[in-house]
Order: sequence, then structure tokens, then C-alpha cells
Amino acid sequence: MPLPEKQKTPQTRFAIETDTRKYRLKGESFRDKANRNAQALSDSPEHFFALRSILLDQYFLPAGRIQSAAGSPQKTTAFNCFVSNTIKDSMNGIMDAAKEAAQTMRLGGGIGYDFSSLRPRDAIITTLGSKASGAVSFMQIFDAVCSTVSSAGDRRGAQMGVLCCDHPDIEEFIAAKQNSDNLTNFNISVGITDAFMTAVENKTMFPLQFKGVIYKMVDAESLWNSIMRSTWDWAEPGVIFIDRINHMNNLQYCEDIIATNPCGEQPLPPYGACLLGSLNLTKYVRETGLDVELLKQHIPICVRALDNIIDTTVYPLEGQRIAAQT
Repeated sequence: MPLPEKQKTPQTRFAIETDTRKYRLKGESFRDKANRNAQALSDSPEHFFALRSILLDQYFLPAGRIQSAAGSPQKTTAFNCFVSNTIKDSMNGIMDAAKEAAQTMRLGGGIGYDFSSLRPRDAIITTLGSKASGAVSFMQIFDAVCSTVSSAGDRRGAQMGVLCCDHPDIEEFIAAKQNSDNLTNFNISVGITDAFMTAVENKTMFPLQFKGVIYKMVDAESLWNSIMRSTWDWAEPGVIFIDRINHMNNLQYCEDIIATNPCGEQPLPPYGACLLGSLNLTKYVRETGLDVELLKQHIPICVRALDNIIDTTVYPLEGQRIAAQT
């Protein structure tokens, strides 16, 4: 059911300004953008016309990065976000991960990290005879990279930092953003394990450990309450039930999920990427109820468009391409 021609564009001033500033190329109209996206995402004339109609009527919109990148002469990725490879617990490993993050953000992708692989604060570095500064301190490097790279483009960088609930630096991590000027380019979330939730439920002590070495025992309920208080007062950290996610993952036989994208809606394995698009269900509402038949017609068209991105987009890193295409 096509919309009247006058409605084939965002209707409010805010929507028009946002669409123009973030998703259209210079001088593009909403129709021009729909044409560009449909051309880039379709694989036949029939697919093009069907997809363009859906986009113009705003039944479906791909994610913002797709809207801005698909069909654009600028060589940026159409994937919104990625998850970093596992960060190796060495200076070279940390800097390699920061370099890969910079390349990812330079081409328009946000990125999530699991910092649980880094040794805790004050752990002995035997090769240097010194003490480690800890996982939270190294997050500052990635925060600075994000600030620097995003300042070179027109889109602010986005990052998610995850630390497992049993990491010895977890208390420092929970409090890290209880301010207005630290890790400002990060969302942060605690990776919650089944063992921790069992300890919370049973009101028992819980070990904070790294590579099998217990650094401290804490009251599980008190640690959970500190997370909840910080979330109430500062809106961070979030929680990611990482064991539940891996247990319910259909691909658990071949991958381990370690973190999420910056907004937290898609858990991903190392080098995983999110390919996002939204169906506007309010468009399908009729006086008699939801137009299920029209929805069934649109879904294959939209899914095929998203599938085509996997084959045609620019990937910041080879590891990301391999993860997406295999």
C-alpha cells in the first residue's frame, strides 16, 4: 500500500535535519538517497524497484551507516559496528588492538572490546620487574584513539568496553564513569557469569581472579548492588549476561561471544560485525489489525538487501571480512 507522494519523506523538522546531516550526501533529497541505497543494495531491476518503494514509503530503513555509505563515492564501511579481536595481554597486543580500532573507526565503524584478557592493576610483570597499571587504565588509550579519529570526520566514534565480573579490576571498572570527564567515548558493561549470579542468589563470597589466581574474595550481593547503584546514579555500567548469551547462541559450536557492539543490542565474537536494519511496524497497522501479508512480502526483499552488503561493502580489517563472510 504505497503512501501519498507528499509523505514520501521525513515529516518533522528534527527528522529532516537529522536525515540530511547524517545520512544524505551533499545536495541529496530523501528520494535521491532512497534511489542511491536501492541501487547499491539490489541485485536485479525487480529487486531495485521493490526495495526503492519500501524505502520511500519508510516501511523499512537500513541502519544509519548503510544509509550514508551504500552507493556513496566515499570508501566507508556499511557495517555500523564491530567487536575487536581478543586483546593480547602485552604492550604489543594492546597497541595492535588500538591500531585496528583506529582503522575500524576511520572507515566509519564503531567497536566493542572485552578488556578481561588484560592483567589487573598491580600484577607483576616479570620481564620488567614492575607492576601492571590494569585493564581500566589501558582503556584510556582506546578512548584517546576514538577522540582523535572521530575528530577527523563528521561522525563521533562509538565504543563499548566490557569487563568480566570476576576480573580483579571490576570494582574500579564499575566506578570508572562516575564522573563527567573519564572514558567519555565509551559505553561500559559488566560481563555477568552464571557463577556470579548463583553467588548473588546464595549470598556467598565470590572470587576475583585472573588466569586461575585469586586476588580477592568479595561479597557477591554487595558487588551486584554496587553495579545497580552506579547504573541508577550514572546510567552505567550496563550488564551483559555473557554465559547466557553464549549458551543460547546458535553458533556456540564454532564461536565464543566476548562483547557487544557499542549500543549493546548485538553480542558478537571477535571481529564480528553488526548488520542492522529496522522494519517500522507502525506502517503495517490497519484498522483491522496488522497487515501480515504485506509484512511477509517485504521481509525477503529487505533481508536480501542486507545480505548484499556482506558481499559488497568495504571492510576495515581482513579479519572482519572473514568473520562476516564465513
